[in-house]
Amino acid sequence: MDNTTLYKEQLLRFLERDDEQEAMLDWIEELPKLDQPDVFRLLTSLLQERGKNTGEQEWIVKANQITEKIDKFEEEILDNKLDKKLFTMQLEGTEFDLDKIELFLIKNREDIIEKMGSNPENYKELLKLATSAINTEKSFGIYDPANWREIL
Repeated sequence: MDNTTLYKEQLLRFLERDDEQEAMLDWIEELPKLDQPDVFRLLTSLLQERGKNTGEQEWIVKANQITEKIDKFEEEILDNKLDKKLFTMQLEGTEFDLDKIELFLIKNREDIIEKMGSNPENYKELLKLATSAINTEKSFGIYDPANWREIL
């Protein structure tokens, strides 16, 4: 059974119950991003078919509202994917100077520690940032817990 058939069956299950619209949207959001526009197109065809079969215009109105937004939604997904791919391609050809990276990470560590001491109201956010910085240091093999003892 292909994805289109599976998606259609699941959409029909959601449409059988009027109170399942939120669950349906949550389900669509969990699907692979590139499949989502096609699922919305499938949904609009099901809504239009239902409207024609029942004579209830609200189904066709809903289908038209969704249809108006699908192309823009798909463009956003493709733009994001292209941006990530271009960024990755740029990084692939880049040689990193480990000394410069280490200096950058040291400066960031010092700034984070300083801000944590001077901005207690932002402590939680800065702690998340510190955790990210520590993970970065670990990935480059330069992590030393003694450097972070002031805040940990």
